[in-house]
Amino acid sequence: MNNSNVLPYPEIKNLMTNRVTAPCTEGMPYIFRLTSITHRQEERCIRYTAHLYHDKASIKVEWTRSQPDTRLRPFCLVSPRWNQCPTSNNGAIRISRLVLMECPEPEENLFRMVPAGWVKDRSLIQQAITLLEELPRPYRFLFNAIFWNGERFRRFCMGPSSMKAHHNYDNGNLIHSIELAQMMRIALKEPDPRKEALAILVGLLHDAGKAEEYQLSPTGDWVLTDRGKLLGHQVTVVEWIAAAYAKYPIHNLPREHYEALLHCLTCHAHAPDWLGIRRPRMREAILLSGLDQFTGQDELMRRCAPRGSGWGSYHEKLKGGKPYQVESIPLKA
Repeated sequence: MNNSNVLPYPEIKNLMTNRVTAPCTEGMPYIFRLTSITHRQEERCIRYTAHLYHDKASIKVEWTRSQPDTRLRPFCLVSPRWNQCPTSNNGAIRISRLVLMECPEPEENLFRMVPAGWVKDRSLIQQAITLLEELPRPYRFLFNAIFWNGERFRRFCMGPSSMKAHHNYDNGNLIHSIELAQMMRIALKEPDPRKEALAILVGLLHDAGKAEEYQLSPTGDWVLTDRGKLLGHQVTVVEWIAAAYAKYPIHNLPREHYEALLHCLTCHAHAPDWLGIRRPRMREAILLSGLDQFTGQDELMRRCAPRGSGWGSYHEKLKGGKPYQVESIPLKA
């Protein structure tokens, strides 16, 4: 596990080097991402060792159980139960146990629990953290409910946004989603930040279903899953939103906001009436359609642009053909 981007609490650092410090758990995160877990059978118990990640602290813990705990799996969210006087064993903090966090917590920011193994560019994660913290509590609760599943969230963060077109590389879907959310917030030009929240949420979620749409083939190429072939990412994200809204007590999310979110994610400007898909009736929906196309084409044009001026390289998904750009003019002659 790469801990280069995490500075553990000083007391934790001392503890992990076998110096006992009782107050070291004060102020520690309540929830961590479980990045790895191993166990070994001893004479009277099973000894577990796990690595936990939060952007405030990345730690190794150890505990024992009389029976196996099959619910703890990599990427799930857990909460340590600390011993009254923590000690360490070979760099692992001895804890009482790990509790699996099964229900989403609305106050948590899931991007604070994205390890470097998922996303190396930590500035990208910081942008995502900021976007999520700008959302009102009901929106953040809905986002967390959708992505509380660790494996789903990992695929959302690590996967591409397309197979052969724009952002078709690791973390491409996350990069595209963050760019779009930021652009939509700016384009709305709202003096009241609360009115930008739906645009941010729509931008973050519009391609979320691609986490279940693509998979790596044995040759290392991205291919469609069966769900991707049969349903597509728009159906998938609507299913996730509906399931989260029905299952969890997101009491403060008004029904009109829920329906507005689904409208923005499913409407289409050129859909024929017989298809049953509605045309855009909200500013956020119109922006989503236009800026989604722009960010995709912009990424391809940047990738295919020449080093200097003139014509760039060809890409089959660029609508206008090879991109053209001019040399920049110095600000001072």
